[in-house]
Amino acid sequence: MTESREPKHALPEDTPTPVEQQREELAQTVEALAAKVDVPARVSAATREQTEKAQELAREGVSAVKENPQTAGISLAGVAAALLLVFVIRRRRTRRERTFLG
Repeated sequence: MTESREPKHALPEDTPTPVEQQREELAQTVEALAAKVDVPARVSAATREQTEKAQELAREGVSAVKENPQTAGISLAGVAAALLLVFVIRRRRTRRERTFLG
């Protein structure tokens, strides 16, 4: 009469118990929260991603210039004209301010 009997509600050995499942879920949650709180790692990852994007854009720009150098010349002339315009406008504003103040 001292035979060992398994309870009827016993789980198979390869099935994790509810407590083990909760522990696993809790561990995953803690890992996710730790990743969100790790600001330096997130900043580093974002910086790395932006650097890769900038490098890709630079490569595309270089290849576009090599394919059609006239486009680069026209773009450069446009940028130079915009800078000249900004310089002239700022200089005129400075002169007006001196006239009113002086």
